[in-house]
Amino acid sequence: MKIRTITCHNVYNYGASLQAFALQHYLEQKGHDVKIINFRPWYNRDGYDLFSLPRVSKSYRMTQWCPPLRWIVAPIRNRHLFRTYGRKAAFDRFTNNYLHMTNTLYGDSEQLKANPPEADLYIAGSDQIWNTDMQNGTEPAFYLDFGNDATRRISYAASFGIEHINPQAEEWVKKLLSRFDSISVRERTGIDILKHLGINNAVQVLDPVFLLTADEWENVVEKDAKTYKYSSNQYILVYDFIDDSHIGAFAMDCASKTGLPVVAINDMRQCTYAQYNITNAGPLEFVRLIAQAAMVITNSFHATAFSCIFNKDFYTFPLSTQHNSSRMTDLLKDMDVMERYIPTEMTEKRRDALKLEQGIAISKDYIDRNLQKMQ
Repeated sequence: MKIRTITCHNVYNYGASLQAFALQHYLEQKGHDVKIINFRPWYNRDGYDLFSLPRVSKSYRMTQWCPPLRWIVAPIRNRHLFRTYGRKAAFDRFTNNYLHMTNTLYGDSEQLKANPPEADLYIAGSDQIWNTDMQNGTEPAFYLDFGNDATRRISYAASFGIEHINPQAEEWVKKLLSRFDSISVRERTGIDILKHLGINNAVQVLDPVFLLTADEWENVVEKDAKTYKYSSNQYILVYDFIDDSHIGAFAMDCASKTGLPVVAINDMRQCTYAQYNITNAGPLEFVRLIAQAAMVITNSFHATAFSCIFNKDFYTFPLSTQHNSSRMTDLLKDMDVMERYIPTEMTEKRRDALKLEQGIAISKDYIDRNLQKMQ
């Protein structure tokens, strides 16, 4: 069967890359021809562009008034990119080696609508593709608004990322989703949003990274991931998007109590309290560092997810700059480990293995049932 998926697949974000690969890999293991639609609107392309400027920034407005200023202002504003070039290179290797994409690159929804890829099945994949507080959630392409009506349309673990969508977007979202043959979402809050829109037959499933077992992830990692000097189970791993002071204080307290060093994976900034900062980790290194950590402290959904997969001692904090904590809390409630959310002290309790197994079974059953309907 020819399957084409669409998601945020190449945005230099660990979770985005890994969930895109996981769904692709699971479907390919079942013998299907799977390609990720190479859809990259402008806001998903600028992560490592030295001359890009946020369109809401003062710098951008200045260069609109005097375009040549961009060649001076942008490199100065983006000078941090030089420090993490190794990270970009690792992501690019992963994308080239592991993500199977359509030959055609689509820059916006209209291009995709004008020349859609042929497929028996379209799948709107996971990550926050329906978050109407972000540009993803206002993009028709992420609601499969392309192709002919004969192609079956489903979603797998699509995420709204928030508890309530923008009321002004409700009718628009409902209209686009009415074209779907089957809908699954990643969070229970997503089920509530869909019910509010009058869509009552949606299924809650797990993020695609859970479709692969810990052993399968370790086999993938073993082939290509860089190795670091840190001994297995002999470090505390921190992955913190924003240098959160609460995470810093908790990590230092855990380091003091355990005697273990703090190792930090960095995106664009250094972690000031870590003994070691890693600036060149790609998606595979991200998985390896979690798998080998003694403890994980993070405000990342996917770092939390992989900590569950590898049954790690982990602690999760909300991403205070965004209103998308329902992603974290829904997962932790499902794993029966809410005491690991905004912790005040270390705990002995681990995630519920049976609940995770049940969630994985429901998730695979949802995919398998929809594939069977195509036969």
